[in-house]
Amino acid sequence: MNFIALISGGKDSIYTVNLLIKEGYKLQGLVYIYSVSDTIDSYMYQTVGKEVIQAYSQCLNVPLFVKESKCLAKNTDLNYKPTNEDEVEDLFFVLKEIPLDYQAVSSGAILSSYQKNRVDSVCKRLNKVSLAPLYNKNQLNLLQEMINYKIKALVVKVAGIEKEFLLKNLEDLYEYYKDKPHHNACGEGGEYETIVLDSPCFVKRIVFTKTEILPHPDEIGKKENCFFVKIHEFKLENK
Repeated sequence: MNFIALISGGKDSIYTVNLLIKEGYKLQGLVYIYSVSDTIDSYMYQTVGKEVIQAYSQCLNVPLFVKESKCLAKNTDLNYKPTNEDEVEDLFFVLKEIPLDYQAVSSGAILSSYQKNRVDSVCKRLNKVSLAPLYNKNQLNLLQEMINYKIKALVVKVAGIEKEFLLKNLEDLYEYYKDKPHHNACGEGGEYETIVLDSPCFVKRIVFTKTEILPHPDEIGKKENCFFVKIHEFKLENK
């Protein structure tokens, strides 16, 4: 079955791509929904780390389809119904216009029924299969799976854990969460976000060469417990 992957650059969506390829699914392309802002909060899409998104097309050797979004959640009901100007409709329209033969769409949803229901809704309208192999998995076990599978990712945003975790890897996160069984080890509560630099199905790896740690604009002058990494420069290396 051919599939399009909805990616953010984070560990969950990229690990999903790896698993599906291993299971025999054929990746045809990538979709990324972006905002002009680095820091806008979205119920659906990761916005931090967008500087490197174009590189995933080269890393996975498939086309990337992007669409700008205002990241507005006009309909926040758990069971989504099509709503004009909602950020979910941006996903619908970009998938509808993709000129490729595909039957399924993948997402990295783990805990969020809110996100999964919206991807399911879009897929149903387009007569596509929604693939979410990570959904409802134990987060700590899943983090260990990703490490074992050689997913190489760095933390690029923190909102519920210490600033010192920025640019740390999945192994560091596992050490932190392994004795905290009731915490969101995969960051499903917004504690952190990641960008993947390498994975088994990549033909090239991403290397950060110049980064800057910044506070979230809304936090300046306040407690400042939300920080993100601005990626100024990076390079691709052959594997």
